[in-house]
Parts: sequence; structure tokens; C-alpha cells
Amino acid sequence: MSTLALKTTTSPQKLLGVLTTGHLINDFYNVTLPFLLPTLIATFHLNFFQAGILAIATSLFSGLLQPVVGYAADRSGRRKAVILCGFLAFSLGLVAAGFATSYIMLVAAFFIFGLGKSTFHAQSTNFITRAFSTSKGRAMGIHGIGGSIGNFSAPIIVTSLIVAFTWQEALFLMAIPGVVMVIFLGVALPIHLGHQEEKPRLKIPRKLILLAINFGLILMFYEGFLVFLPTFLMEQGSSLSQAGFITAFMLFVGFLAQPVGGYIYDRLGGRYLFAISSLLAAVSLLLLTSGWDLPAILFIALVGASATATFPVALAMGSEIADGANVGLSVGMVFGVASMLASVTPAMTGYVADLFDMQTAFRLLTVLAVAAIGLSFFMPGKHN
Repeated sequence: MSTLALKTTTSPQKLLGVLTTGHLINDFYNVTLPFLLPTLIATFHLNFFQAGILAIATSLFSGLLQPVVGYAADRSGRRKAVILCGFLAFSLGLVAAGFATSYIMLVAAFFIFGLGKSTFHAQSTNFITRAFSTSKGRAMGIHGIGGSIGNFSAPIIVTSLIVAFTWQEALFLMAIPGVVMVIFLGVALPIHLGHQEEKPRLKIPRKLILLAINFGLILMFYEGFLVFLPTFLMEQGSSLSQAGFITAFMLFVGFLAQPVGGYIYDRLGGRYLFAISSLLAAVSLLLLTSGWDLPAILFIALVGASATATFPVALAMGSEIADGANVGLSVGMVFGVASMLASVTPAMTGYVADLFDMQTAFRLLTVLAVAAIGLSFFMPGKHN
């Protein structure tokens, strides 16, 4: 473990704790839309394709912005300010959505909300991988625990708020944690890293592009599945609360899978982890939609665990591929390209579901996982 000092008295361990807390709230916001969709579909009389457009609004432009924001933060060193702006965008977007009276206003509100997704991961990864230079995978796996807690708490919290209040009141209440995080991280985060940083260069290695595309395929698969999972479960007879609980369980398993993925990366590298995870995700989803006489929740959990195990690994690999001055750009590139690719999947999944049914749409998602398996063998090996 590195003993890298920060410009404040923040130790690497404390920094990891602060950013893991921020990751919890950030990823809570990242998965709120699927549990809002059934209510928004009913309220605004949307078809599945229109519902998928809302997911695009939260992801497409934020994906384009991530490498740009990462590079700008590398040049200016203002990573803390970038993170704070992201949480503010989350809160403003939710408040705007609560006041929406038309579909266009709703799309615009979720566009603002989506801007928050362009800020956190690249900056937190930059802080953490510099502070833990010899154990990046383990540190990013712990960091991933915060994201997983945010993920699996979102279904329970969001569905409970919608049941207890109006959907508009639920959105206003959900905006509060973002404001709290602006205050908390404003006090707790150091302004800069504690050593002189090199000036970044616009340098994008071929293997970074390969990593971004491969992670993008997995994220496309995962987003298409996650966004419509509550809707799929309700079509199968579950209530909104039951669908939220099942999805929360899947995301809880992801809580366990992320540190395991980071541990494996430190020892074996990312190539085999990506291949095995993609294979397990594809097989699990096929079994889920093929009517096997086993509890569906088991296959759902396996889909979530296998996909989310790659999340901290993709970030760690991006920082490993980067030279010391380009971590923000590199991680922003990985997450940005992946987010842009994944942003179109919900609309595609919704379109296929409109033409056929949700089971068929889910089965077609396995093509993405199979493509990720093949591409995995061309990825960098251990600590390349």
C-alpha cells in the first residue's frame, strides 16, 4: 500500500472511505430510473421505446462528456469541484423531473440528471489509484462496495418512496442526498493530490479503446437487462415492491462480486475475468428466459454478479493503461465510451419488446455478452 500523502491530512484509508461513501450515493442515483419507469410509463402513457429514450437521455451525453471532463480535470487538477458539480446535477435533474408536465420536459430533466453521471468515476479512480499504487484492484474493489450498496438500496428506497408518497414527492425526497453529498465531500475531500502531477497529453492507446469497447458490450448487456427488469418481473406477476426486492437482491450480490472481481484482477489480470463473467452472464440470462424449473431470482442474481464483477476491474485497468498524467482521461474514456454504447440499449430493448415481448428482447441481449467473450481474448493480460 502506498503511503502517498495528500495536501490535506487525509490518509489513503480515509480518502478511500470518503470516496466509497460518495460512490454509494452516486450509484444509488445511477439505478433509480428502472424503478421509476413503471410509474412514469403509466403517468405519461409511454410505450417501451419512449421509456428507453429516457434512459438514453441519462446516459448518451454524459458518456460523451466523461473523457472531456476527465481530461479537463487532469489539466486543471480540480477533481473535487468536478465531483461536487455532478452531485448537484443529480439533485437538480430530479427536482426538474418532479415538476415535469409533459414527456419532453421529462426527457430534458433526465438529461440534466444524466450530466451527474459524467463526473464521479474518473475522478474518484484517479484519487484512489494514486493513493494505492500497489493494490489498485483491491482498493477499487472496496470502492466498488459503496457503489453496490447504493445499487441494491435504490430499488427498496425508490419503490418505498413511490408507494408512500406521490411520485413527484418521491423525486423531491430523492434529491436530498445529492445536496448532502455536496456539503460532505466539500468538507472531506482534499482539493488536490499531494504530489506534483505531470501535465496530461491527449494520448489514447489502442488497448484502451479495446478495453472501452469490451466494457461497453458488458454495460450494454447489463443496462438493457437492468432498466427493464422491474417491468419484466411485473409482467410475470410480481408487484412493484416484489420487483424492487428481487432487483435489490441482484444488486446485493453485485455488492459481493465487485471486491471479488478486484481481488482476481490483482492476481490474474482482467482478460480471463472479462471472458468468464461474460459467459456466465449470457448463460444465466438464457436460462432465466427459457422457463427452467428453478427460482428466477437465482438466474437474476448470477446475471448481476457476473456483470458487476467487471466494473472495478475496468476502472483499474484503465488507470493501469494510462500513464501518470492521463488517469482522468483514460478512465473517462473507458466509462464514457461504455456509457455511450450502453445508452442505446434500453431503447433497442424496448423496441424489440414492443414488436415481440420482453423475453425475446432479453434473449437478444446475450448476443452482446457473446461478443464480449470473443473480444476479451484480445485484451491486455495481467497488469499490462
